[in-house]
Order: sequence, then structure tokens, then C-alpha cells
Amino acid sequence: MPKVPAFHSKKPNTDVYHDNDKCTEGNNIEPENRVSGTGGRPRCHRCRSLD
Repeated sequence: MPKVPAFHSKKPNTDVYHDNDKCTEGNNIEPENRVSGTGGRPRCHRCRSLD
């Protein structure tokens, strides 16, 4: 359960945040589109399943 500080994508139509460095969806966010924090979004289902 490797945790990292919460982050989300600033791209339109993204609606979750990530906090697990093993999450493939979170790892696919390009560095220039990464924003720190939850952005008021729910946690990614894949991040939850990796706990």
C-alpha cells in the first residue's frame, strides 16, 4: 500500500484523485497535468483496491 501525497489531473473530464504510486491510472497522468491535492474529488477506485 505505497501511499503518495494526493494528486489529480487538471484535464477536463477527470473526476478522481490518486494517492497510491502503484495505480496505473494515476501513473498515466502526464507531469504537466498533475496537480497536488484532492481537488474536492473522490478517491480513485483503483487506489482504494490497492490498499
